[in-house]
Amino acid sequence: MEQYVGDTVSVPQRVLSYPLHILTGSIDGLFNGKTSKEDKNKIKQLEAENERLKAENEGFRKELDIKDISKYEPLSATVIARNPDQWMNKAIIDKGKKAGIKQNQAVITAEGLVGRVVKVNQFSAQVDLLSTSSRNGKLSVNIQHDSKKIFGLINHYDRKTNELVISDIDNKDKIAKGDKVVTSGLANQIPSNLYIGEVTKVENDQYGLSKEVRVKTAADLSDLDHVYVAQRDPKTLPDESGDE
Repeated sequence: MEQYVGDTVSVPQRVLSYPLHILTGSIDGLFNGKTSKEDKNKIKQLEAENERLKAENEGFRKELDIKDISKYEPLSATVIARNPDQWMNKAIIDKGKKAGIKQNQAVITAEGLVGRVVKVNQFSAQVDLLSTSSRNGKLSVNIQHDSKKIFGLINHYDRKTNELVISDIDNKDKIAKGDKVVTSGLANQIPSNLYIGEVTKVENDQYGLSKEVRVKTAADLSDLDHVYVAQRDPKTLPDESGDE
């Protein structure tokens, strides 16, 4: 029943979002006798949008061109709902169980990781963004300093500065502004080495016992439209019988 309600709510939002994303003004053009020149302009706009999406998809694949991601396949999805009071916490996408979406799968744009799936309905799914205020399941990350990887956990998102905060980093670990931050791969289903962003500031915590690291996300979490879900390729899953 809960999944049915979730999908039912997503349907009108889906109906409203698709015309806004793709076909704004197209229906009017069928009835008001607009010139063929304007129709051609619309076609050109759609072709340009198609090229943009192709480029975005290619950029995504380049981001995922690493050893660990070979076990995953990107599934394109569209953000169909974001409540104003939960704008930086979660988003609803138009793919669900029927498309193979599962909990804890990574959700990405061409720029980098934006969140993970936390709830799945038949035809839609809820994504918790990196900026969520939820305290459940902190994401584990690696900070890349030279050839060394420093493990950490995302503590929270500072909405005043629009930065992720990683706390409890050992004072002995060297971290510098500009260091890249990626997923550690320790969380279930989340691939390792997915790009998150880069370090903007490193400072001691209020007690001086550990470091606090601030990270600017590569993806714009406030403006999400098309995303990708990193699905595990069934061919790479272990045989349940125990055979490789």
